[in-house]
Amino acid sequence: MAHAAPAVRALTTGTVVLGGTGFIGSHLAERLARNAEVTVVSTKGSWPWREFPPGIRFVSLDLAAPDGQRALDGVLAQATRVINLIGALARASTPSHRYTRLHVDAVHRIMTALAASRVRRSRLIHVSTTGVLGPTGTTPRDEEAPPRPGNLYERTKLEGETIALAGRRPAREVVIVRPGLVYGPRDLHLLAWFRAIAGGTYRPISKGRATWQPIFVDDVARGIERALEIPAADGQTFHLAGVERVTVAELGARIARALDKPPPRASVPYPLAMAAGALFEAAYGTWKSDPPLTRARVRTMTEDRVYAIDRAARLLAFHPAIRLDEGVPRAVAWYRSQGLL
Repeated sequence: MAHAAPAVRALTTGTVVLGGTGFIGSHLAERLARNAEVTVVSTKGSWPWREFPPGIRFVSLDLAAPDGQRALDGVLAQATRVINLIGALARASTPSHRYTRLHVDAVHRIMTALAASRVRRSRLIHVSTTGVLGPTGTTPRDEEAPPRPGNLYERTKLEGETIALAGRRPAREVVIVRPGLVYGPRDLHLLAWFRAIAGGTYRPISKGRATWQPIFVDDVARGIERALEIPAADGQTFHLAGVERVTVAELGARIARALDKPPPRASVPYPLAMAAGALFEAAYGTWKSDPPLTRARVRTMTEDRVYAIDRAARLLAFHPAIRLDEGVPRAVAWYRSQGLL
């Protein structure tokens, strides 16, 4: 028997995407702007657009500026739907204080602004990461699994979740969304991996046996939109991950096929990869730029990260639609169109 989709609220005005010029944010803003005006807030200017698409209004705002809180209060004063995508991905060159400022301090400021807003009811979608659960092993972990963050990026992301949920009120709804490994057009985080495979320099570590669950960016944007609209989502945490669980070796082979390259075959033993990561870390010193390999990256490339997505399917009627054989070639096509590959 088919299940009816949950009821969706009528679209409202006052939609604000914080961090809306980033990878996920830009795709989400474009999707939401099909139905209502969207305010995109960022410090980045207009990237990735040469000019803003119809339905998108841009506000330049630096929360760290002396008037940052006042400016944010003004932007969110009439906002009924707010999506927080402010953040920095885990990179060796990112200073620790930046994670705290973007993942913790910014959430405090957002909750302060929402508490002072003049709207009768609002909903915040706080975008976190499945990384707060740490390595999962081969058994998929659901939203009730105890968090086990393993680095500062994951710890500050978890702290941001806690702050957001603590500010939840009957008229101030909060939903936590945790995307997994997101890929697709406009992503620069995985670009180095695609380039290494294209150049024939990539070698799996420990035979690439770790299992991952990638999700295409359009599916993530659609999942966030569902979390924004479905009444039953209030107070919930949702994992957004792909339907395909693949080993790192298999994913590398899919990328190679999309690039018309032979799949990587030789493997680097784990101890050798860790030693190389330590050498690169020492050579790059203070990490003003990212080393090609670090010990943290070696651990990431050899850890299982798989998640149960049943709750999103049940409460949001969300089912990822774009499989790897479609999504990976679309990512490659975009990289090539931008001269990045």
